[in-house]
Amino acid sequence: MLKITKIFIHSLSKFLALVICAFLFLLIITACENQPNIPLVNVAINDNEKVIMLQTEIGTTVQSILASQNISLNQFDKVSPDLFSVVTESITIKIIRVEEIFETEEISIPYEQQTVRNESLPEKQTILVQTGTNGVREITYRTLLENGNLISRSVVRQVDTVLPKPEIIMIGIQSPFSPVRIEGTLAYISAGNAWIMKEDSANRMPLITTGDLDGRIFSLSDNGKWLLFTRTSKDPQKINELWLLNLTDVDTQPIYLKVDNIIHFAEWMPGYTLSVLVSTVEKREVAPGWQANNNLIKLTLGANGNLIKQENILESNSGGIYGWWGTSFKYSPDGEKLAFSRPDSIGLVDTENNELSVLQNTIPFQTGSEWAWVSPISWSPENQFIYFVDHQSDTLFTNSESSPFFNLKSINIDTHQVLTGPKNVGMFSSTSSSPISENNHFRIVFLQAIFPENSDTSRYRVMSMDRDGSNSEIVFPKEGNQGLDPQTIVWEPCQKEIQCMAGVLYQGNILLLDIYEKSSTQLTGDGLVTGFSWK
Repeated sequence: MLKITKIFIHSLSKFLALVICAFLFLLIITACENQPNIPLVNVAINDNEKVIMLQTEIGTTVQSILASQNISLNQFDKVSPDLFSVVTESITIKIIRVEEIFETEEISIPYEQQTVRNESLPEKQTILVQTGTNGVREITYRTLLENGNLISRSVVRQVDTVLPKPEIIMIGIQSPFSPVRIEGTLAYISAGNAWIMKEDSANRMPLITTGDLDGRIFSLSDNGKWLLFTRTSKDPQKINELWLLNLTDVDTQPIYLKVDNIIHFAEWMPGYTLSVLVSTVEKREVAPGWQANNNLIKLTLGANGNLIKQENILESNSGGIYGWWGTSFKYSPDGEKLAFSRPDSIGLVDTENNELSVLQNTIPFQTGSEWAWVSPISWSPENQFIYFVDHQSDTLFTNSESSPFFNLKSINIDTHQVLTGPKNVGMFSSTSSSPISENNHFRIVFLQAIFPENSDTSRYRVMSMDRDGSNSEIVFPKEGNQGLDPQTIVWEPCQKEIQCMAGVLYQGNILLLDIYEKSSTQLTGDGLVTGFSWK
């Protein structure tokens, strides 16, 4: 009986298992039959005029459709609709193939024709100074094609691989001035070119005819054998470059000293055979176009003029109030001391300790513009006093920096005693002392603003006074005539004061002034002179 029962139970278990399996199978079949079908839509792919037709399920992205057809895209190819769009109806996918092509071509740069007027040549006579040659410019174009059709062509790069060389023609002009004897060597800038005079004003010759001297620096060495100058740079990252020319060799070429961005100061170092002291700036895109370093660098040159060594004498510094504009420097006549002037003070450079020693603080001038005022400075011929312009405060102005009043003063470098000279002379009133005569006498010439309370835009007169500030009188120009632009008065190199003439720029020409006779003699007549140096 027990055996029959076990057989029955075992048969029942198999039966139940079969029933359960059948039930599950029917459930799966039913579920599959009840699942809804996803509708398909028609898709056309237009790939650069090649059309592909297909069907895809609703909800598929454009990117997935293109991938299913093994269609790859380049960086600039365009797809419409965009790749992440979801397909909900029949659409056309349009692919525009964009091709980027770079092409390079060379074009000729025509040379310019420059004329240089020369008073030493007969009128209308011409001399070809330099033959012109064309340059070469390499231009790179970026071309975009859409499905093979030109869409745009633009210039992405231009490089002048060969610079054009201008044709320079010298044209004679008849000079109405009789030749004037001059002492030493006089070099000057006319229309961006360097010229030189020796012995008399008729004996002149061109030194540099490239027309790119900017006049920031233009200085003859004490022996008159070398010319230090700046010229504009072809490098857009530079303001200018410092160059040197040997005047004793007519066939020599200018030497690049590998120092750039000189705005305020570069001068021969007294007591050294071939050494130059310079102060640099950093170029900026905002006005005034630079940030001053207020530094001093000594350049040691070889016998051939090439740079041998650079040495920092004064490290870069802020330069005080408005120091971004810069600092100017001036050697004493004996070359033993170096004075400085910046917008808020004047003093001496301590070359042993590489620092500045302030002698007198000055009130900065608020220009209200993108420049800063720095007092002109000069030395007395016995190396004892520094002449400077002192900005004066006034009760009429709540802000002392806005006062338009400027007095001429001098300071004893040993005692620091300040002496007051002529008042209300103008902010650009530079001074210059004549050489000392045998009886230890000298005169001081200075600039006096014609409109002192607007001295930033005023023209100036040349004045003369005794060393103690007395006997002040007008030298040039006479009353009613146009004044001079602010400048530094240069003395003729001579031994006896009574024979010394002062040189100035007036209406684009060099004039010699006799400060005793109050007379003038014109040296040049082209009206294009912007600076000169006399040694």
